[in-house]
Amino acid sequence: MVRGPVRVAAVAVVAAALTLTAAGAAYAEASYGEITLTGGGGDYSGTVTLPPGFPSTTFTSNSRASASVPSGSSNWISAATPWGEEFGSSQGHPYVNLRPAADAAGSPSTTTYVFDAPTPAAGWGFALGDIDSDTAVVTALDADGDPVAGADLGFEDVFNYCDASPRPSGVCSSGPSAGEPGFDLPAAAVGALSVTLTGNGPDTGGASGWFQPRVALSSLTVEFEWQTGFPVYHTWFASQLRSVAGVVTLDASTPQAGVELTLTGPSGEVIATTSTADDGTYSFPGIAPGDYEVTMTVPDGLVAVGPSTLPVDVAEEDATGVDFDLMPDDTEVYEVPGTVTDPDGEPIPDAEVVLEDADGDVVAETTTDENGDFVLPDVPAGEYELIVTPPGGSPTEIPVTVPVEEPLQVTADPAPTPTPTPTPTPTPTEEPTEQPTEEPTASPTPSPSPTEEPGEELPDTGAGAGPATVAVLLVAAGAAAFAVRRRVIG
Repeated sequence: MVRGPVRVAAVAVVAAALTLTAAGAAYAEASYGEITLTGGGGDYSGTVTLPPGFPSTTFTSNSRASASVPSGSSNWISAATPWGEEFGSSQGHPYVNLRPAADAAGSPSTTTYVFDAPTPAAGWGFALGDIDSDTAVVTALDADGDPVAGADLGFEDVFNYCDASPRPSGVCSSGPSAGEPGFDLPAAAVGALSVTLTGNGPDTGGASGWFQPRVALSSLTVEFEWQTGFPVYHTWFASQLRSVAGVVTLDASTPQAGVELTLTGPSGEVIATTSTADDGTYSFPGIAPGDYEVTMTVPDGLVAVGPSTLPVDVAEEDATGVDFDLMPDDTEVYEVPGTVTDPDGEPIPDAEVVLEDADGDVVAETTTDENGDFVLPDVPAGEYELIVTPPGGSPTEIPVTVPVEEPLQVTADPAPTPTPTPTPTPTPTEEPTEQPTEEPTASPTPSPSPTEEPGEELPDTGAGAGPATVAVLLVAAGAAAFAVRRRVIG
């Protein structure tokens, strides 16, 4: 039976609005991290959630009470600051307030952020604020768990978020006006494996420093120590937003609507899915910087021209032109029918039928019906191996050339393959040991006295041996000789 050639000219055009399905919130003005905090003094924990594609982040801190997560409505970083020029205003976005372990020298708190996968090596950052009467030491581990060089921590600069307009009036009302001199700034020192921000001592407001790490991190740690006054510091996290966009066409000209595309991260996790619009375009907006892959699900009846998965790097900028092309699948395909019987010609139902190509890949598979019949559909022309395995039986393999001229007739063994019984190793037979021939032993001559040793001569009584004595001795000697003869002969 030949079913092919089968050809589908095009995919039906389905009107579809561009959709994006992804975990996380929608980020409009700026991609600031959403922060949660639980626990109490000396034992806090929390999470930081950044745009889709940024690894999940958890943290722990032994800050003394009370730590908090303000909403950002009354204290924020203005868009007019160096940090804000990169990430936008933080107004309305949360940050975390932490303290030392104790308000005493030598009692810093340690706060460690752990990323469940390496972070992007660019395009995101964090800012430490209110570093005025205290000291903050920043360290990190890279993707391999090794200490990060101080220069790679990406310290950008110090600034004062009150030196901008607009600015939070509650915190910055007592300082000079924006643009005037006199704003407090922490001192910064980039060490071999750390960056230290040191406040000037007076408890002022707005003194800050910001970072954009230049390598992928697996963890980030801040040690915060008291100097004077009432120490507390703020931490903001933010990420730039990237997008991936392209178009899907048929024969490099006709836009294809309704084609599904999937965005995956570096660990193979699905970040988002979408479908092409009426004009064949698609987009993945609002994702974190990093490396991704876009995979097109090829519609039935079409084949991809070139790869159906493309790598995308948006660490530094958006990616456009991530395009895919399709063409009709003109491959001729055929049905491969057949019947499976046992050696007596009886049909074998429920036998597994598998067709493999030269590389051992499965091209088609099915099972036989109650009459032992099967049909393998949609098989391109070529050379294959047919493997038939009855239930509980042994596989039978035969070469098959497609298209077939007539239904295949396969004889298979429904009996299970016998397990060979191991042949016991014969135990070596010992050669009989030759027993020495027993030498005849003469019967001892009766002793006239229990005190006499056998073999000794009879004592001389001086009377000599009488006839009766001689007769007795002769009879005894004859009996002994007869017994010896029987032992030797018998």
